[in-house]
This record gives sequence, structure tokens and C-alpha cells, in this order.
Amino acid sequence: MLTRSNARKILSNYGGKARWTNHCIAVADLADYLTPIIGKRHNIDADFLWSAALLHDIGRHVTHDPVRHGVAGYNLMMELGHPEVAYVCASHVLFGLKSDEAAQFGLPRKNFVPRKMEEMLVALIDYLIEFDKPTTLQARFSSLRERNADDRFFFSRLERAEKAANDFMAFITHAMGKTLEEELAAYSAWTS
Repeated sequence: MLTRSNARKILSNYGGKARWTNHCIAVADLADYLTPIIGKRHNIDADFLWSAALLHDIGRHVTHDPVRHGVAGYNLMMELGHPEVAYVCASHVLFGLKSDEAAQFGLPRKNFVPRKMEEMLVALIDYLIEFDKPTTLQARFSSLRERNADDRFFFSRLERAEKAANDFMAFITHAMGKTLEEELAAYSAWTS
């Protein structure tokens, strides 16, 4: 089992003080903030969620490619003996890769789609943090389209990812009894 302390060491060892690590920390912090709120209605492994959120982009130590960073993270975390976090690294990309897509990028030929609550939360929270600041899904997907217009594979699957993110956001909103945007506003005030 990956502890929070070990997750911090992995991020430090592979990310150092690189700017992309600020995004990882912000995703983990928001996951930590949301855990007790969502945890009122759903069983959540808070330590796993935080560690997976912290390391979801660990592959950026190799590449900033919008898909390949997930593959690099998967490979690293498998090498380090953390297959559950490895799965999150691969499955958070585009809110999941189908088996043929995964194989196209050198992953095992199987679906890498978030299945567990924690996996889905990492994928969603990743989309709610632009660089290291909270944002809306609409703004984040607009930014992703603008920044990745030249990447045909990634760009062509953004609509599917946006639908998956919005569907899961609606599920979480129902579970919380209030919108995630309201929680993000409270979180933004809390972190200011």
C-alpha cells in the first residue's frame, strides 16, 4: 500500500520543483477537501485517493504529451510496485482509454477506464484544476481544445471525455446534495 509519505517522496524524486508538480499538489488538495463531503454518501479510501491524485501526472517527468504522460506514469508506477496508482495514471487521461486506444500507446490491450469511486474522482478533479487553480469543466475543456488542437487523437476524444466528466459531475452533485461548483467556490475561499 502506498502511503502519503511515500507518494510525496515519489513526486519529489521525479518532479523536484518542476511547475507541473503544483498541479499535482492542487489536485491532491482538492481531493482531500472533497473526501469528507462525498464520503458522507460513498465509501472513499482517503489515503489512496490523495496519493493517486498526487501522482496522477507523475509521467510528466518524461513527457508533457496529453496521452503519453499517462503511459509514462503507468510504466513508472508499475515499476515501483504500485499497480492501483499505475491504473489511475493511465485511466485519468481523457477520462479513460479503450483497449484499442491503450494498445496504440503501448499499454496492455485492456480498457483503462476509471471504475472505482477514487479513480473517477481523480479524473474529474484533474479537469477541475487548471494548472494549480480551480476552474469549471466548461473552461477547462475549452482550454484543452485550444492547447491541443494539433493533436488529432487527443482532440478527437475530448468530447467523449467531457461527456464522461459531466455525467460523473452530475452523479457527485446528486450525492452531495449541492453542486460541485458551490463546493469549488467554498474551496477557493478556503485556500485564499
